Amino acid sequence: MKKIGFAPHFTALMVITVLCGLIYATVQQTYRASADDPQIQIALDMKNAIENNRPFVKWMPDDSVEISQSLSVFKTLYNKNGEPLQSSGFLNGQLPHLPTGIFYFANTHHEDVLTWQPQYGVRMAMVVEAVNSPQIGFVAVGRSLQEIEKRESNLRTMVVVAWLVCAGTILLHFLLTGSSQKK
Repeated sequence: MKKIGFAPHFTALMVITVLCGLIYATVQQTYRASADDPQIQIALDMKNAIENNRPFVKWMPDDSVEISQSLSVFKTLYNKNGEPLQSSGFLNGQLPHLPTGIFYFANTHHEDVLTWQPQYGVRMAMVVEAVNSPQIGFVAVGRSLQEIEKRESNLRTMVVVAWLVCAGTILLHFLLTGSSQKK
């Protein structure tokens, strides 16, 4: 019987590790990228309405949400200096204040798609569009990443379990083929 060495088992373990990493990265990026989908559409629709002097009040409901406790999409209008003018969401009872670098980037590139963490435990998928209007400089639309982060955690668990099962199978094969060689 031909002896199977350590190298093929190690190679198999490396292939399994790379494949598990690739699966995790691909699915995680799909989760995260899709977290921006409604915000991009809403921000562009609001931007176009404002720039074409069409009503945009349908996006700014009378009711507001506390963004640290809600999964709802919220919209905020900012002036050219990045100061909030109006919002459908509040953070601790205040209008959401984004870092000034976001507005600089959005102004230079017309859009900024980012993750904003205003405080511990609160992470938002945000889209900021620069607006060509005298009164409104930027439209920001965001929503909580809470559900996405739960999915990412579940994905991490599934990938680790799959890797452990594969690594255990490779180790078992190595031990069985090694012990059968001793007989």
